[in-house]
Amino acid sequence: MELVSGKVTSKGQITIPKELREKLGLSEGDQLKFLIEDDEVRIEPVKKKLLSQAIGRITSKEEINLEKMREIAHEEASKHTLSEGLEHE
Repeated sequence: MELVSGKVTSKGQITIPKELREKLGLSEGDQLKFLIEDDEVRIEPVKKKLLSQAIGRITSKEEINLEKMREIAHEEASKHTLSEGLEHE
């Protein structure tokens, strides 16, 4: 077990040393979970799940139209991209 230390800022943010970020494959925006037991805290990265991994867990009484879901997602992404573009002008 390695001992690696970090620093807590006045805003409660934690600095994770570069060697630890690299070892865990962490990058900006990744989420962490804090597991607390007694007076100890364990920090673990939240595993990213692909939609393809989650599909088997989705249940519905109605048939799920994946093509319609893709179409809606594409429309929403287009709206978001357009609104982002207008904000930058």
